[in-house]
Amino acid sequence: MFRVTSSAVGFEAIKNLQIVETVLLLAGSVFLQFIIHLIPSTGTPLGAVLLAMFYAPLIAIIFFRIHVALVVGLLSPIINYLVTGAPKAELLTLMTVELVVFTVLLYFFLNINGIKKISALLAVLIALLISPSILSLIDIAQTNNIIQSITLAVPGIAILSLLNYFLLRYKE
Repeated sequence: MFRVTSSAVGFEAIKNLQIVETVLLLAGSVFLQFIIHLIPSTGTPLGAVLLAMFYAPLIAIIFFRIHVALVVGLLSPIINYLVTGAPKAELLTLMTVELVVFTVLLYFFLNINGIKKISALLAVLIALLISPSILSLIDIAQTNNIIQSITLAVPGIAILSLLNYFLLRYKE
């Protein structure tokens, strides 16, 4: 007869949490953002142009489970703020909401075959568009100009789209 021991069940449960993967992606995300903030820029911060905070949740959701991407999306802006002082405190909530909305939308879009390879493009555009509205529903005022934010982020949106495409090809 097959016998399940508590240690075997406990190990599998811990393994399914993908803690190591989460920590590595979180560390990688914070490190990448740290490096980007070291690069001098005139005017617009490079983080707003390259959208580096979105890379780790994209990688996490393609190769791991949604909870890994959500944890990375929730914690990386906060840890990045504590380590580098960026993003600005007034943008921290907005960026966290953008990452969570992006992650949830990406999860659903990746499960639709017809749009799978452009899912990051769709998810990031929708996240950037609706996140300020979500915050206004919970009475947090945001002064960001949505169109300007998207226009500045075109290089980052292109990078996310390419990452999405090539990571999916690699996974296949």
